[in-house]
Amino acid sequence: MKKFIIISLMAAMTLPTIACGWYGTDNYYLFSPFTGQNFKDRVEKICNDNWKAYIGDTSDNDWYSFHDEDVLKAARQKGDALMVSYVQNLQKYLKCVSVERDKQYEWDYPSKEEIDAQQRDLKAVRTYAQSKTNSKLRSQHALLFMRCNMMLGRHQENITFWEQTASQFIETVYKDMMKNIYAGALYKMGRDIEAGQYFADMNDYESLMTLYYQKRSYQAISQHYKRSPTSKALPWLLTDFVNNAQEAADAENGGGGGSVGKQFIRDINKQESWQMQQFCEMVVKEGKTDCPIMWKMAKAWLEFLSGNKKDAVDDILAATKLDGTARMKDNAHVLLLYITASQAKPGQAFDDYIADELEWLRGKQDEHEWGDSFFDNAESRLVNRVLVPHYRSNPVRLAAVATALNGSLSGFDLDTLNVADTEKFLYYANSPANNKLDKFLKRKLALNDTTMSDLIGTKYMRLCQWDKAIQWLNTVPISYYNEHRSKEYIYYSLVRQWDVEPWSKRQWIGDSESWWEGDHKWWKHRKLDFCKEVQMMENSLNMLSGKALEQSSYNLAVRYAQASIHGDCWWLLRDYKSCMDTVRVNEVDLGQKAVKMLQKAAMSSDQSLKRKALFALGYRELYNDVKGAKYWMEWQWVEGESTQIYHRNAPQFLAFQALYDETGDQPQEDYIRKCDEYDVFRQYYRQHK
Repeated sequence: MKKFIIISLMAAMTLPTIACGWYGTDNYYLFSPFTGQNFKDRVEKICNDNWKAYIGDTSDNDWYSFHDEDVLKAARQKGDALMVSYVQNLQKYLKCVSVERDKQYEWDYPSKEEIDAQQRDLKAVRTYAQSKTNSKLRSQHALLFMRCNMMLGRHQENITFWEQTASQFIETVYKDMMKNIYAGALYKMGRDIEAGQYFADMNDYESLMTLYYQKRSYQAISQHYKRSPTSKALPWLLTDFVNNAQEAADAENGGGGGSVGKQFIRDINKQESWQMQQFCEMVVKEGKTDCPIMWKMAKAWLEFLSGNKKDAVDDILAATKLDGTARMKDNAHVLLLYITASQAKPGQAFDDYIADELEWLRGKQDEHEWGDSFFDNAESRLVNRVLVPHYRSNPVRLAAVATALNGSLSGFDLDTLNVADTEKFLYYANSPANNKLDKFLKRKLALNDTTMSDLIGTKYMRLCQWDKAIQWLNTVPISYYNEHRSKEYIYYSLVRQWDVEPWSKRQWIGDSESWWEGDHKWWKHRKLDFCKEVQMMENSLNMLSGKALEQSSYNLAVRYAQASIHGDCWWLLRDYKSCMDTVRVNEVDLGQKAVKMLQKAAMSSDQSLKRKALFALGYRELYNDVKGAKYWMEWQWVEGESTQIYHRNAPQFLAFQALYDETGDQPQEDYIRKCDEYDVFRQYYRQHK
């Protein structure tokens, strides 16, 4: 039972939200005029720290969570009977909360008996908590009392208790939570404006947005301003509007998807954005706000998002000269950086400017409060959406920016950078810096020369340039792989051999426990051995003829097929494998290279070798990455039915056809007769020659 903080409004309402999902995104909000943690996160951390201190946990774990049994054990050891009774009643309350949550789900809806028991327990815990509000744990018990009232719908009683009693308590996190419940009670009793003021004061964004969920449009915000131009809720509503405008602009510009897992998303069109821009300007001119910088930078950011970049520059420059909090001034600085950088022309002046700004950003990251990731997120968006595109025409600088500043979300991947530029990047990283930006980037680069040598050598393997691959891999010791590859990778590479015909035998590995049994290590340089073997075989082709040439071609095809992304020895060219893998840019299609070798072997006068080669040419994995290629047969949905479609001109069909003509309807070879796919082909072909 880990979670125990139930915020007032959030516990009482079902929220319209988007389902959470773990997706990488650089769609971070750049309009963030407030510092400090979200209310829920702040109080939860303080409470958990209090519990951690109570049980005597001195570990460095910053993410301790409440465990009732641990607290009860500590309380009993201390002879703290009051704490024991408090936690036991807290347990009962939390069970009641679980029942309440189950009411949100049709399939888990509690029975009448469970609901009746919940109500009895809530009343019992309420009575207990009320009797202890003068004890040494008065704040904790008063909070428990108000929580029970909240669950029982006694909102007026909570209002009275706070105003007459709890508001006089000493300042603690428990008092903060009671005030939050009080604000929720005000909302429940129709006192929306007062509730909103309290939620804004407490940085309780979720409750604010729930309160104003239907009142977040330009029209609603402008009306709110007319009623109360100094309302503490207004800045939060403005922030919500601007960030939703960013969501809409990002989605329109192909950057959508970042809203997955975010709450309270609403679409804002350009017309409504324009109206808000004019309204922001009016607010600044009226002079009724104590933070004109916030309204001016909101206008500038909305202009930029709408494509009006010239006015955006003018307005963000003007915003930096207006009054506001230190955080608002920093936010204006970030927006000025982003807006100007996105329009800058390449050159030394920009490089020097961005170097200074990145230094400033990193300094702000070091200063920020716990839980405030604004400056980290601002750098991520700047790097991925501005700097990586800006340096796209300079591959070495691009690699430095994306690698040093975590540009992984921009689409840049050092693994797919062409090998010549990768070599230049390694040289760049190891040479002295000669300007401000290079000095900054090289301080942040953490390249391992051995890792880079392995990467470059592997890239040459992907291009089948074995001599250069050998040159680079020779500098990589065997111990590097044993120390920097997972046990699964090492085990897998040891049990998969590249001289096994993949179309005749699949090299199954043992169960997952085999990965951990024994001390699996490379004793030979497996990648280097492969390069040398294939290089020798390729070089020998020019000296061979007849059957020897055909057999050697077949043997090379086996190795190409195994080293391809669909082969058992994919580990030669990859550190990991995914079902989504394709032949990458700057990479030879080893499947097609194998096909060319097999076509030579299929011309052999040796019947056994010819049949092996024809059979291999029917191996579908060889054609997976050929654009437009089709298998000999596939299933398609035609007029509401799943239908077999035959492609008689497909390479796979032609290979099986030639094999059938060679062996007849009853082949003698076991490896042919046991192939299910070829058996299906025979059944079709004997009727449709």
